[in-house]
Amino acid sequence: MTYREIDLNKRYKIKLPSLITVIINTAIGLILAYLGPFGSFALPMSKRLIFWIILVAIGHLIYFHIDRFSQWYFQNSSIRPYIINSIKAVVSALFLSLFVFYMSYYFLNLPINKEAYLFIFPKVFILGIIINILIVYWNKLNSQNKASKSKQSHAVISGQDFINRIPNKLGNKLICFCMEDHYLNVYTQVGNHMILMRMKDALIELKSYKGTQVHRSWWVATDAIKQVVKKDRKMSLIMVNNMQVPVSQKYHKVALNLLNEQ
Repeated sequence: MTYREIDLNKRYKIKLPSLITVIINTAIGLILAYLGPFGSFALPMSKRLIFWIILVAIGHLIYFHIDRFSQWYFQNSSIRPYIINSIKAVVSALFLSLFVFYMSYYFLNLPINKEAYLFIFPKVFILGIIINILIVYWNKLNSQNKASKSKQSHAVISGQDFINRIPNKLGNKLICFCMEDHYLNVYTQVGNHMILMRMKDALIELKSYKGTQVHRSWWVATDAIKQVVKKDRKMSLIMVNNMQVPVSQKYHKVALNLLNEQ
């Protein structure tokens, strides 16, 4: 007997709706209850509220999770997107039509028969096509937002926010900077420039930049260290521009580790 190997990491995880999603669905249910479409206006307001709020909530769960399941299931598939979207619309409509069928029987006294289901299905299917178009558009917007955030994250990682504070003529290759009162004296391979900024704010902007603080008042770029000079208990760094940067006792091990990593 042949056994198929199962990838336990490939599994679908159910995601609960967010608070904002619940609020939006409830608002849509309230509007539909007030309008009373598809013959529901004959119901008392209390029943209309229950009918439409439940229907909108269930509809959202069905379409949302079938969309997520299809993304997970077809993630490595070569099937064209429009075919996948058509499958999602049909499957979603089948499930939701069945639910609407029984809800209509309970609230609107719609007869339980094949004709009633076939009457409901086309309307739900068309609604499903519209919802799928909205989902595709929403996913596209989310992808664009994620791409934008990724670019912003990359800017922070590369220290671009800090480098933007320096005049363009000094380039973007940092060597070190030191704190002087409320200013930072920033050195590059071209020259230096004073900027009004706190040391701790600079360290945040350069958190993922290849560099580190070596003194209460000094920061250095890792790839700009040329030599470590140690005499007795004192240590300093010789930078590529031949500046000598002091290293406090607290950062001795950090400086030595940085040199070893080069």
